[in-house]
Amino acid sequence: MERTYEALQLEEDLKKALEREEFRLYYQPKLDLVTGKIIGVEALIRWEHPERGLIPPLEFIPLAEETGFIIPIGEWVLRTACLQNKAWEDAGYLPLLMAVNLSARQLYQPNFVERVKIILKETNRPPESLIFEITERIMLDAFHAPRVIKELKSIGVQISLDDFGTGFNSLHYLQELPIDLIKIDQSFVRNCSTDLNNENIVKSTIEMAHRLKMGVIAEGVETKAQLIFLQQNLCNMGQGYLFSKPLPAKDLVKYFHTIEQVIIRDGIPQEKNKQIWTQEMVEHTRQELRETVRMQQGMIFKFTEEKGKFIHTFCDGKLLYRMGLTPEHVIGKELRDIHPITVAEEQAKYYQKAWKGGENVSFEGEINGIYYISSLSPIRRGGVVTEVIGYSVDITEQKRVEEALRLKESQYRIITENTQDLIRIMNTNNMLEYASPSHELILGYPPEAYVGHKVFDLMHPDDSTRIQKQYAEMVLSKKPIQTEYRLKHANGAWIDFDEIATPVLDDNGEVRQFVIVARDISERK
Repeated sequence: MERTYEALQLEEDLKKALEREEFRLYYQPKLDLVTGKIIGVEALIRWEHPERGLIPPLEFIPLAEETGFIIPIGEWVLRTACLQNKAWEDAGYLPLLMAVNLSARQLYQPNFVERVKIILKETNRPPESLIFEITERIMLDAFHAPRVIKELKSIGVQISLDDFGTGFNSLHYLQELPIDLIKIDQSFVRNCSTDLNNENIVKSTIEMAHRLKMGVIAEGVETKAQLIFLQQNLCNMGQGYLFSKPLPAKDLVKYFHTIEQVIIRDGIPQEKNKQIWTQEMVEHTRQELRETVRMQQGMIFKFTEEKGKFIHTFCDGKLLYRMGLTPEHVIGKELRDIHPITVAEEQAKYYQKAWKGGENVSFEGEINGIYYISSLSPIRRGGVVTEVIGYSVDITEQKRVEEALRLKESQYRIITENTQDLIRIMNTNNMLEYASPSHELILGYPPEAYVGHKVFDLMHPDDSTRIQKQYAEMVLSKKPIQTEYRLKHANGAWIDFDEIATPVLDDNGEVRQFVIVARDISERK
């Protein structure tokens, strides 16, 4: 009964605490582990109860969550933290990243993102200066929470995954959510310099985050050994009692420069630290280059000559995998290990030409139904070719289109070459570009005699003017016409034809050609 009464009383006091201005914000600094500078703070709420004194968050935050009172408290924290950050900036301190913890109730609050935008505008803070720290516990469903987090990210707010490694789906959230920072839980940091398992977990987390282009912050840093371990393994930021406990705003300002001396005093010497990061940047650049090569649509490869054989020393790119191969199928191998002997011998001629310094060497090939074209360029050192680099692009679709056009052209040729009608193609200058073989059968002249001549000059003078007028109308209407006229036979006779002319339009909808089919109607006449 006594405990129930105390809980009820605490709930009543909690409802009045905001109105009575009993809440306080303390700020724990986050330091750049390379420069030693404070680059951000985490805002942590404290309750100064008038009778019970300072009440730890673990005692009242669960109650606030349960009662829903966390929503007005959370809004007060966000606004107060942003105002304080603005005040520090106005006082001449470098812009700091302000981290605020986000609760489940807040995340499911209607129009939460709009409320965040309003507070940022009221406090004159850029969205990029705000970090929301989230935990897996706030993911109550697989739809709403990720959607709100993505909306927050879309307005420019940064997202940090807190207590990383303590939940069941940490890796899943890295894949699904737009995370900027990973915060390694203090339970791993605490023993990272003494326990091999913890050491490997922290190392792997840092490496994974960097591969995913995310920043890493370690919380709970309390000893010099932990600091050095984190620096050696390229952790970006640190937070913990080694640097400072959470402090009121005025005390943080008071000890600001003292805190920034900790890493310089207890950490790895800055020159050594910068050297470690320089090496990492070089390796990171190499890794990015490898990833870029792997993700580009074509294929890049290199080869050199060893004892008269061309040996591939590098190969990667999406085209390689579309061929059903991997780098292991190519690197260290010669052409005959990859292609049938006849193909290998043919391609070796191009390899040899490039190896002798030939420029603009290219050839086509096919592997497992994938067609490609490769270009080879020699690489010289000291004026001597030491290796050749090649780039291949996929032309499978182009080959398919060409084959389809070839088949279609072949079908059309069969039709035009065996038809009993006259088939013609005329351009907009009235010149014949094509005449079917049937011209010789029907008119006595070979088709070559017509190509390059104006159509209307070949017609009976009494028909020519009328037909030209009809064609001019067809250009305007862009619709087929049917008409009759006479053409001269090689023996001097005039033969009557019934014609259907169809305009062919270009991509802009303008007439570019005419397809003409004319039939001998002399008997009908």
